[in-house]
Amino acid sequence: MNFKVEGKPVFAYTADHELDPGKPTLVFVHGAGLDHSVFALQSRYFGYHGWNVLALDLPGHGRSAGPRFRASKQWQTGFSRFSSTSKFKSQA
Repeated sequence: MNFKVEGKPVFAYTADHELDPGKPTLVFVHGAGLDHSVFALQSRYFGYHGWNVLALDLPGHGRSAGPRFRASKQWQTGFSRFSSTSKFKSQA
Protein backbone atom coordinates (compact mmCIF):
# COMPACT_ATOMS: atom_id res chain seq x y z
CA MET A 1 0.00 0.00 0.00
CA ASN A 2 1.29 3.44 -0.87
CA PHE A 3 0.55 6.65 0.98
CA LYS A 4 1.55 10.20 0.17
CA VAL A 5 3.21 12.16 2.95
CA GLU A 6 4.11 15.71 1.99
CA GLY A 7 3.79 14.71 -1.65
CA LYS A 8 6.24 11.80 -1.43
CA PRO A 9 5.32 8.12 -1.69
CA VAL A 10 5.56 6.07 1.51
CA PHE A 11 5.18 2.30 1.27
CA ALA A 12 3.58 0.10 3.92
CA TYR A 13 3.35 -3.69 3.70
CA THR A 14 -0.12 -4.94 4.69
CA ALA A 15 0.37 -8.74 4.67
CA ASP A 16 -1.62 -8.80 1.41
CA HIS A 17 -4.85 -7.75 3.16
CA GLU A 18 -7.13 -4.80 2.60
CA LEU A 19 -7.32 -2.52 5.63
CA ASP A 20 -10.55 -2.98 7.59
CA PRO A 21 -11.66 -0.06 9.81
CA GLY A 22 -13.39 -2.60 12.09
CA LYS A 23 -10.12 -4.31 13.05
CA PRO A 24 -7.36 -3.07 15.35
CA THR A 25 -4.30 -1.74 13.52
CA LEU A 26 -0.70 -2.60 14.29
CA VAL A 27 2.09 -0.41 12.87
CA PHE A 28 5.66 -1.72 12.62
CA VAL A 29 8.45 0.88 12.28
CA HIS A 30 11.93 -0.35 11.37
CA GLY A 31 15.26 1.02 12.54
CA ALA A 32 17.96 2.85 10.59
CA GLY A 33 19.17 1.15 7.44
CA LEU A 34 16.34 -1.42 7.35
CA ASP A 35 12.95 -1.69 5.63
CA HIS A 36 9.52 -3.29 6.09
CA SER A 37 10.87 -6.78 5.39
CA VAL A 38 12.43 -6.97 8.84
CA PHE A 39 8.85 -7.51 10.09
CA ALA A 40 7.82 -10.07 7.45
CA LEU A 41 6.93 -12.88 9.88
CA GLN A 42 5.27 -10.63 12.44
CA SER A 43 3.25 -8.85 9.75
CA ARG A 44 1.97 -12.08 8.26
CA TYR A 45 1.11 -13.55 11.68
CA PHE A 46 -0.95 -10.57 12.83
CA GLY A 47 -2.39 -9.97 9.34
CA TYR A 48 -3.81 -13.51 9.35
CA HIS A 49 -5.04 -13.30 12.95
CA GLY A 50 -7.53 -10.43 12.88
CA TRP A 51 -5.33 -7.33 12.68
CA ASN A 52 -4.67 -4.63 10.12
CA VAL A 53 -0.92 -4.47 9.66
CA LEU A 54 1.21 -1.61 8.33
CA ALA A 55 4.93 -2.36 8.16
CA LEU A 56 6.35 0.98 7.03
CA ASP A 57 9.27 1.83 4.83
CA LEU A 58 10.45 5.14 6.25
CA PRO A 59 11.66 7.86 3.84
CA GLY A 60 14.75 6.81 1.93
CA HIS A 61 14.32 3.15 2.89
CA GLY A 62 12.90 0.24 0.90
CA ARG A 63 10.13 1.39 -1.46
CA SER A 64 9.69 4.87 0.06
CA ALA A 65 11.07 7.99 -1.58
CA GLY A 66 12.78 10.94 0.00
CA PRO A 67 15.89 11.59 2.04
CA ARG A 68 16.54 9.47 5.12
CA PHE A 69 15.97 10.98 8.53
CA ARG A 70 19.20 12.27 10.07
CA ALA A 71 18.14 12.87 13.67
CA SER A 72 15.71 11.37 16.16
CA LYS A 73 13.53 14.50 16.02
CA GLN A 74 13.10 13.91 12.27
CA TRP A 75 11.95 10.33 12.98
CA GLN A 76 9.37 11.56 15.46
CA THR A 77 8.12 14.32 13.16
CA GLY A 78 8.05 12.02 10.13
CA PHE A 79 6.07 9.33 11.91
CA SER A 80 3.63 11.92 13.22
CA ARG A 81 3.07 13.15 9.66
CA PHE A 82 2.45 9.59 8.45
CA SER A 83 -0.03 8.85 11.22
CA SER A 84 -1.92 12.09 10.63
CA THR A 85 -2.05 11.31 6.88
CA SER A 86 -3.33 7.75 7.25
CA LYS A 87 -7.02 7.08 7.74
CA PHE A 88 -6.37 4.89 10.78
CA LYS A 89 -5.79 6.77 14.01
CA SER A 90 -4.24 5.45 17.20
CA GLN A 91 -6.70 4.26 19.80
CA ALA A 92 -4.26 4.41 22.72
